Amino acid sequence: MKFEEFKKELENLREFAEGWRGKIYRGEWKGVPVSLKVAKNEHVIRAIRKEADILERLKGMEEFPQLILKGEDFFMYRFIEGTPLGKLNLSPEEEKGVLRKLLEIAYRLDRLGIAKEEFAHIYKNVLMDKRGRLYVLDFERGKFTKRPTNVTQFLQLLTRRGYISRDEAIELGRRHLKNGEEVFETLKAKLE
Repeated sequence: MKFEEFKKELENLREFAEGWRGKIYRGEWKGVPVSLKVAKNEHVIRAIRKEADILERLKGMEEFPQLILKGEDFFMYRFIEGTPLGKLNLSPEEEKGVLRKLLEIAYRLDRLGIAKEEFAHIYKNVLMDKRGRLYVLDFERGKFTKRPTNVTQFLQLLTRRGYISRDEAIELGRRHLKNGEEVFETLKAKLE
């Protein structure tokens, strides 16, 4: 089913945001608040479907959008109420806590064979709700792979934020190829 057909089943539908490949709508479906990502044109439908496939694999993991339905040119998930990380004014201790959680998410994605491809610039694609839970959004550049790079991309973020030096990031990146768990534990300790 295409979005143009399906939108008749939605209430209070309104455009919420727009990205490179898709538009995000917010509405209600059978009384449930939902978000829908819709392909902007036929050339990006494949990317939207791929993102839906990734979310399907992440179903049941609370840190990710919970997929409800996949259509031909859209997908729908439960609406997530939250604030983008980049708009929050976090204390240094709060930031460390957030980075620890993001490291765990990056490591979990690596173990699942999913590369988000944007972990170095995560502040615009993560929401925090009022209870402090994090939700990682926007997998349109993501892919399934045997060699995901979420933790290694996360090293770039830690370098920019001043938690590790550039040389340390390079060394940890090399070690990550051989022993991802060891690097994960090392980074976790740095964020304590």
